[in-house]
Amino acid sequence: MKKILKQLLLMLVVLAVLVLAGCDDDKGPMQTAGEKVDNAAEKTVETTKGAAETAGDAVEGAADKTGDAVKGAGEAVGNTVK
Repeated sequence: MKKILKQLLLMLVVLAVLVLAGCDDDKGPMQTAGEKVDNAAEKTVETTKGAAETAGDAVEGAADKTGDAVKGAGEAVGNTVK
């Protein structure tokens, strides 16, 4: 019985070594392509956020200038009417 247990234990150890040897860190072409897609998506999100912030600032500035112009025109009309 001990001989069978030793053989079984030896087979399990050999199997574990073979399984661990089969695990490597080499990236396949699909994993590399997936990482490139992930990186491109992250860059696109960052670029889009930056562009949206810039556009928002430009719209806000234009709205401020338009408000100032309307206010100035209203004051001019008010002064003319008096």
